[in-house]
Amino acid sequence: MSHPSHDLFENRKQFQLERLILFSDAVFAIAITLLVIEIRVPQIEHSSDTIADLSHALKEKGPEFFGFILSFAVIGQFWTNHHRLFGQVNGYNNTLLWLNLHMLFWIVLVPFTSGLNSHYGGLHMVWTIYSFNLFMIALALVFLYRYVSSPKRNLSDLAHDAEARKTARYRGVSVALVFLAGGLIALLPQGSKWVFNVSHYIYFLIPVVLILVNRASRRRIRRAAKK
Repeated sequence: MSHPSHDLFENRKQFQLERLILFSDAVFAIAITLLVIEIRVPQIEHSSDTIADLSHALKEKGPEFFGFILSFAVIGQFWTNHHRLFGQVNGYNNTLLWLNLHMLFWIVLVPFTSGLNSHYGGLHMVWTIYSFNLFMIALALVFLYRYVSSPKRNLSDLAHDAEARKTARYRGVSVALVFLAGGLIALLPQGSKWVFNVSHYIYFLIPVVLILVNRASRRRIRRAAKK
């Protein structure tokens, strides 16, 4: 039979960890909600062809809807990574709390940088700001993964799985570098359409990069199993 004070401590520790996770989920949810609040319902005057006017107004909202979809997908992906990480966390300390807050700081900035990009997406500097915001979120997640997976701290199940730690590190760093590349490319001298296209569409490399990292991890696991 376990000692009552020990049980109380364990329950309190679990409760505090759940508070951290619930707070993080709330921040993610609010950030995603603020994305759509930025899209204002178009105001049109009554005319002989209201439907045509409304259709034209909605078309003008196209960049805002694209920005919403992109940022929704990005925040959603970051949330799934955060969810996957904390599903393996079994302890916490003050440093972990502050590292998590550091990541949430960059999350709550996304509605602003996304709105800025929706309204001034033609400016390369704006895309650099947006890309830097996403790069910092990805980098903050890398710091989180590295900290909680350290065998010295024993805060998560990752501490006992070297291959999982390596894969998580490669995944996080790869995503961060893609976001950084998009922002740096946008800083190149303007005047060429390819600069704009590459800086925007390079994000589509992220799924490809993640597939390659996962395949490399499976190959390492198979090689280790054969030894």
